[in-house]
Amino acid sequence: MSSNIIADVRLSESLDCLVITPRHSTDYHALSGVFKEALPAVKVRRSADGVWIAAEEVSALFDVEVAADLRWSAEAKLFAENRQRARQVHQHLYEEVSNIRVGGRDVANTYLTDIEGLDVLDDHQRVNIAAMTIPEGYGLCVFDEQGAGKTVTLIFALDVLVARDEVDFALIVAPKSMVPEWPRDFMRFKSDLYKVEIVSGTRKQKGIALGSGADILVTNFETAASMEDELRSLLRSYQGRAMLVVDESFYIKNLDARRTQTLRRLREWCGRAFVLCGTPAPNAPQDLIQQFNIIDFGITFDGLKIPDNRAEALQIVQQAIEKRGLFVRHLKSDVLPDLPIKSFNRIFIPLQPQQERVYAAALRNLILDLRSTDDKTFQRQLTSFLARRSALIQICSNPASVVEGYTEVPAKLHALDSILSEVIGKGEKVVLWSFYTASLNAIVNRYSHFNPVRYDGTVSDVAERREAVRKFQDDDHTMLFVANPAAAGAGLTLHRARLAIYESMSNQAAHYLQSLDRIHRRGQTRDVEYLIILCDKTIEIEEYERLTRKERAAQELLRDEVEEPITRETMLLKVIAASKLLSEEK
Repeated sequence: MSSNIIADVRLSESLDCLVITPRHSTDYHALSGVFKEALPAVKVRRSADGVWIAAEEVSALFDVEVAADLRWSAEAKLFAENRQRARQVHQHLYEEVSNIRVGGRDVANTYLTDIEGLDVLDDHQRVNIAAMTIPEGYGLCVFDEQGAGKTVTLIFALDVLVARDEVDFALIVAPKSMVPEWPRDFMRFKSDLYKVEIVSGTRKQKGIALGSGADILVTNFETAASMEDELRSLLRSYQGRAMLVVDESFYIKNLDARRTQTLRRLREWCGRAFVLCGTPAPNAPQDLIQQFNIIDFGITFDGLKIPDNRAEALQIVQQAIEKRGLFVRHLKSDVLPDLPIKSFNRIFIPLQPQQERVYAAALRNLILDLRSTDDKTFQRQLTSFLARRSALIQICSNPASVVEGYTEVPAKLHALDSILSEVIGKGEKVVLWSFYTASLNAIVNRYSHFNPVRYDGTVSDVAERREAVRKFQDDDHTMLFVANPAAAGAGLTLHRARLAIYESMSNQAAHYLQSLDRIHRRGQTRDVEYLIILCDKTIEIEEYERLTRKERAAQELLRDEVEEPITRETMLLKVIAASKLLSEEK
């Protein structure tokens, strides 16, 4: 409706509302009254910029006549249209996805009667593809456990959407270590049907890739952020027929992170979006929120206030995804029943004499400083205190990078001497995880006679990383794979080994949980064992317990029904209990 009030409608920087700004400053008050009259059920807010309407309510603008001449930006118009479209079909999609999940393969097949060539897929992958390609759908969270075949699922889902003439282009954003795997997997399953290009290198090389006419572009989170304008222009040119894929989507769990903001903006120009992750909530229930927001424009958590307390948030988040969320989740134990068992053994070792003195001094000084610091100062210096706590764990691994002049062989290297000699002496390959560069350096040098390959931040060349994996998998003389779980924890297949040793680990649960599945995945034929080396009577033990608590909390959040892993401690407790029963009978 035309009026004397002319106002510009634009999208807020934070993507949480539309801002309507009158072109004449004298119209601010009148504009607010116009919107309150037109939208009595909507909370219309005012700011110095004009009137703003929250994201969950913007679709109401299309349902009424507003007594103002609104001049929409392209981004604002699309933002409102996307949310209107999603709200119109969300309940229907939720019911369809739920029906497919419950009905399994038989129901999934009824959605795929027009598609051939799916016989190579497992039943759960058919379920995923049916849910991902529902007509009028706009996205799905694929939370299948690591090693259950999410990449294959995505490739065939894209194929279905292309065959139905719904999608012309896909942008895949993944961690750096995963980027080169996508073109290889497309070639493996679809030969040269699609032109797949990696967006990497110099800015000029990235520009060439963007202009290559590829059907699928693959890039990392950092490049997506730095090339956002170019990617947005490309996606916009496909007029809603582009598809966004976020691989290992726990990387976008933080709303304030640049990568998250970038992908939220790019998602607006894509007709469909899929997030893939086997460990979507490694730290807290809140980790799930932005992943769902990417695919459903905020509908799952619309109107909910999520408390900061993790325990309090768990039930709220759990109920939201179960009652509104569009997602699938399959565990390896359910879909790969023949996969061998895995067991965990913790090895407790004493610190070496000099190492113990260094650790005790660092611990004592930290305690003294904490006791003499007030709460306000502590919060101001929190980063420093956390670094000192982290240093304690690093000392347990190798004090050389913390203490100048440290020459003693650390305790864990002594333990590894005997473990590796025994295991590799029997012809077994080993994956050895360590989080610290100094420790990785020492390990590679000390065990050079096992022909180790290395995969961490010091190996930046993609081809060199790929060659490290190939040699470990294929070369009978390469017996040791030495890696940082932050760099190599996701996506790699290392099942030539049945033993993984943790010399030290990241403080991020996601890195640890992802790394576990490098040897326990499709193609593994032998029982898998994990050795966790911990320095006795140190903070390291509690740190590992913290990671396992996070693992259990994530399983509870997604209602995973999993058996407790076999450990030496649990087995010992059970046989002692059995022994007591026998004694009672006597």
